[in-house]
Amino acid sequence: MAPKVKSAQRAIEILEFFARRKAPATLSEIAAALDYPASSTLALLRTLSEMGYLDHSSSERTFVPTVKAALLGIWVNDALMADGTIARLMYQMREETGGTPTLGIQSGHHVQYIHVVRGPDALHRRDVAPGTLRPLLRSAMGTVLLSLKPPSELWALVNQINAHELPEHRVSMAELGKRIQQYRESGYAYSEGVSTPGAGIITTLLAAPAHQPPMALGIGASLVALRAKKLDFLKALQRVVELHRKHMEALPDKFGH
Repeated sequence: MAPKVKSAQRAIEILEFFARRKAPATLSEIAAALDYPASSTLALLRTLSEMGYLDHSSSERTFVPTVKAALLGIWVNDALMADGTIARLMYQMREETGGTPTLGIQSGHHVQYIHVVRGPDALHRRDVAPGTLRPLLRSAMGTVLLSLKPPSELWALVNQINAHELPEHRVSMAELGKRIQQYRESGYAYSEGVSTPGAGIITTLLAAPAHQPPMALGIGASLVALRAKKLDFLKALQRVVELHRKHMEALPDKFGH
């Protein structure tokens, strides 16, 4: 893995913080949430404000992203979300199953949710929202995304992640390999209570636009609902994945050179 440029990493993490918060924040709130030194956080916030990506209210002493920040990746968004196809299909999946459809990608050593349609049992849960992180090695979505990687990269990830995990959260290469093989044979991954006690998810790979990272689509729900309707959830998931695949095949290559 290439060495990280700390200032670049922190600038992006500040924008991701606001994506989760969805409200203005003070310097102290940002520094505390991200565990940054206040002095370097202030310098970054000032730079982002001067570049037009944050707006600073001197009276409230708060910062908030501008429309300029929101437009940064809109051209990438167009190929996947602009016509509403995947979002519409996720809403249909929620109506059909009563679960919480979730779209995720790999973000470093985690899976990060990039789009969530909350079901009835998740309406008031702040931990189920765009920007939410889940453990890459232990989550079902992580299994799906890791299934695409060569063994050498898997070994490296397992060693790197386990080095920073508590003993009870470490995952062996043998265990990960077994889950990946099960996913490849069945076409879906399933987990219970990994991040949220009493809840689980069933998930599989979703076709991604050209030059974009792999994506996993899942349906989360309470364990009671998920266990009772697992087959229904799987059928709904497979139907949406197939409809989305056909839609993506019909699109022009918006990311071609």
